[in-house]
Amino acid sequence: MKRRTLIKQIAALSISLTGATAAQAIVPESAEESETPTTGKAEEIAPGVYFLKGKTRYFEDGNYQEVECNNGWIIFDDFVLLVDANFPGSGPAILREIRKTTNKPIRFVFNTHHHSDHLYGNSFWMKEGATPLAHVGVMEEIRKYETGLFGGAPGRWEQAQKRRTDLAAWPLLPPVLTFSDTMVIEDKHRRVELIHPGAGHTRGDGIVWLPQERVLFAGDACLNGPYNLFRDAEVVSWTGSLERMAALQPKIVVTGHGNLGDGNTPRNQQRYFQLLLDWVKTAKQNGGTFESVRSQLPALRQRIAADPAAAVYLIPEPEIASGFSLESHVKRIFETV
Repeated sequence: MKRRTLIKQIAALSISLTGATAAQAIVPESAEESETPTTGKAEEIAPGVYFLKGKTRYFEDGNYQEVECNNGWIIFDDFVLLVDANFPGSGPAILREIRKTTNKPIRFVFNTHHHSDHLYGNSFWMKEGATPLAHVGVMEEIRKYETGLFGGAPGRWEQAQKRRTDLAAWPLLPPVLTFSDTMVIEDKHRRVELIHPGAGHTRGDGIVWLPQERVLFAGDACLNGPYNLFRDAEVVSWTGSLERMAALQPKIVVTGHGNLGDGNTPRNQQRYFQLLLDWVKTAKQNGGTFESVRSQLPALRQRIAADPAAAVYLIPEPEIASGFSLESHVKRIFETV
């Protein structure tokens, strides 16, 4: 596996703005902080390694203004690495929690993938002096879905602006640093590996692995509850990326939403995916249409509910948040396998 090592100085890396013009890379001084307080307090899960649980109310009420991801940060000798940008409105509360743990500068913010709750807060953190970084696949997905950024028709950012008040004063800023396989950030006392486990939740999934502490920040590539979104997913290869995460043998898995996971979490989620894949493949091989598969969803739901590992990921009915339903999961698989 090819590795690139980052030791404190950004100048040691090949830097590319990858789609952001010089003007777009400047955060306006007039940008207002429309704060959306985050829930909970930071939890130290290893020395100098913190977890902050984001709100999950969106999955209960469907209000996009309530969307938040989980965050984490890692304290190095001279700086801080923040995992995921969240939304700009969550930035002030996250920053306050970070400042309760350290006064060191936040040097980097890692986008685990391109979805809004993990990316759109980049502008807030750049204003605080952080440099966004991600897998190259994140930029590929941004070019595909954030068409408005590149002079095309309005994309997802413009759609989100209509549904969230905290995006009005901020620009969409892509990651500035990218890597293709693995990037290593280390100093005298700590090593962090940024890894692309393969396409899964998105084509640009990136995870953060602390080998000494055996802590894995997985973003939405590995979850511990009914929070899976299949909109941009490649579920067949996702099972393989989960296998690679399980092979790391983590003690703690910081998921993209919901509660912390453990070493069993990647394979638990893998079990849910495999049940879905087997079910849909069998239906298609028997000549079934999606309508016929849809009529069998109650039986599929019962089958998943009877499996303790998979049942954790079973989304309740009816669908409240768009795209979060058993039907949407089955439909995505039906269209792509």
